[in-house]
Amino acid sequence: MKMNFWVAGTVALALGAVGCQPPAPEPEDVAEVTAKRSGDLVRNLGSSMRTLSNFSALELLTDVASSVGGFGNMGGGIQGMSITRMAEESPLPVPSIPDETTSQAQAALVEKYLRERIFIEANVEETKGSSTTFRITGEDLCSDGSAPAAPTCVAEVDKYELRIRATNKGDDGLDLELLFGPNRAEPLSLSFSDVRVGMIVDLGGVKDTVTQLSPETELPRVMVGRVELALTSTGPRDVEFQTSILDALSVEWDAAAGAYAFSSAKASPLSEMKVWQEDGANHARIALNLGTTEIRVPYSGPETRFAGKPYVLSLSGLSYEMEAQEGREALTLAHIGLGEAQSYLALGEHKLVTVDLNALSGRHFDLHVEKGADGLAVLSARPEFDLSVFTDMGPLYVEEEGGASSGDSASSFNVRLSGGDAPSVRPVPANTSTGFPGGLQVVSGELSVTVNESRVTVPASKCLVKQSTTSESTTGAGFEARDCQ
Repeated sequence: MKMNFWVAGTVALALGAVGCQPPAPEPEDVAEVTAKRSGDLVRNLGSSMRTLSNFSALELLTDVASSVGGFGNMGGGIQGMSITRMAEESPLPVPSIPDETTSQAQAALVEKYLRERIFIEANVEETKGSSTTFRITGEDLCSDGSAPAAPTCVAEVDKYELRIRATNKGDDGLDLELLFGPNRAEPLSLSFSDVRVGMIVDLGGVKDTVTQLSPETELPRVMVGRVELALTSTGPRDVEFQTSILDALSVEWDAAAGAYAFSSAKASPLSEMKVWQEDGANHARIALNLGTTEIRVPYSGPETRFAGKPYVLSLSGLSYEMEAQEGREALTLAHIGLGEAQSYLALGEHKLVTVDLNALSGRHFDLHVEKGADGLAVLSARPEFDLSVFTDMGPLYVEEEGGASSGDSASSFNVRLSGGDAPSVRPVPANTSTGFPGGLQVVSGELSVTVNESRVTVPASKCLVKQSTTSESTTGAGFEARDCQ
């Protein structure tokens, strides 16, 4: 009798669970949810990007970067490089910000596809439990219905046997899984809630999908990890875009020269960009929080002692948080850092390059940028800025005979801004009438630059400038301290 009671209880529990399962979504419901959320997000994202482009504080930051990289060819003191010149000679493509008309047109096209081409009754293949599966063909994707679909496009889409499974999550919204091939591999999924749309890419799923659909394609030996992109929006002036590494990334592949590898630690979120309105003012926040990331490349040089040993580029991390307010010509980049340990480039066990940022002061710093009364930007670091770079390329340089390293190949570089609560500097432009070449003026605290055993120290009110070839005294560091006029 006791056994019958437990059996009855288990059956009742199971039936109750089944009874609480939300029903499979109707095609029109899937179309409405996905179209409305996607369209709103396209419109709101465009509006937020236009708002962000009007922030004078961001323009100030760009101007400062240009000044520090190029004033008086100051950057030429470090291996002849000018940041601004490099940017001008090798410009990166910057996506244009859509105007309102373009945003509306893009949103309308997305909505049309979802409502009229994708999530329609004719595409329903299966209904099971809380899920409805749609079979998507090339005819659906390759045309918006206003003209016949291109045959080549149709054939290309159809070979992937694409399906979309829509699952009703009740109060949690709607999930979509993209299924590829006869085995229905799942490399990508999307989630729709009232204010959020998320997309998750599974590298393992991507590998399975490509392996099924194109067995002859060579893929990395290892592909694991999951990445998420998410958009949250409660209105045209409240949008947040996030990326995350949900599970650590690892990609490894073999080549004739040896094994290659890439890895990056879990980071949730990895990056954030948020634009919102508060008390009538527009605000923006941009943040990055990259974890330990490594790249391994096989050595292919002539030295037999390094045969089978890889180059290892290890970045301990990269982080910053920036907040700005429209109309204010000031901003703070907080928690700037290169992770919690030393970053380096190594060959086998030998470190060729090491980089340490604020190694003795928490490995992070805050940078405040504000325009002074004279129009020049003032940069303040808290608690300090202390960057050390050490290089030893000895293993890469060998003599023609004997194969031994030649000379002392090690060198070190350090720049430190310290002293007081928030030591500060400002870039001062060149003055052709006085012959001042342009430099960095120390507003408060002390600035020092050390190259190997040579050191130059710049006290408050003085400027750091690139050392002139006609200078009577030589510091050995390539820079000198002088009056700012």
